[in-house]
Amino acid sequence: MKKFYILCGFFLMTGWFSVPVIMRYTSGGCVSYTTLIYDEPARTIVSSARWDMTAGGEHLFYSSAINDNPLNGEGRGFVSERTINAQFRYHADSMTVRTVSAFRIAGPETSDPEYGRYIDPPAEQGFSARVYTYYAGGRIMMGFRNLPISVCRN
Repeated sequence: MKKFYILCGFFLMTGWFSVPVIMRYTSGGCVSYTTLIYDEPARTIVSSARWDMTAGGEHLFYSSAINDNPLNGEGRGFVSERTINAQFRYHADSMTVRTVSAFRIAGPETSDPEYGRYIDPPAEQGFSARVYTYYAGGRIMMGFRNLPISVCRN
């Protein structure tokens, strides 16, 4: 019990900077959703993705429905699915997320010249970005500097 009080005191003294680390090791899985819209001269592409993150956040399942809506003609859509291994490096105000590996289950490769660029960038091996944590409306949100874009739904 003494170790518990020492640990609690440590976290109280380190404050907000320890929240990402605490969240990583104490939270359960997380499901979040993103929608990306690419408005191009001849078509509009809508990518609606679901990210399933396991406890700890190092393993993710990405499933995206990508719809191609041309100005003339009939639209078409397809599904892109990946399993992803990620790595986190913590900083005082953020964390660096790096995609260590991504395994394609379904859909085009990210190197596909026509549709590869519409797959969410974190679903590609080698992706790296600095991610910030925000607290809004009783939930923890994540995103880029001054731009929260994702919130856990469960």
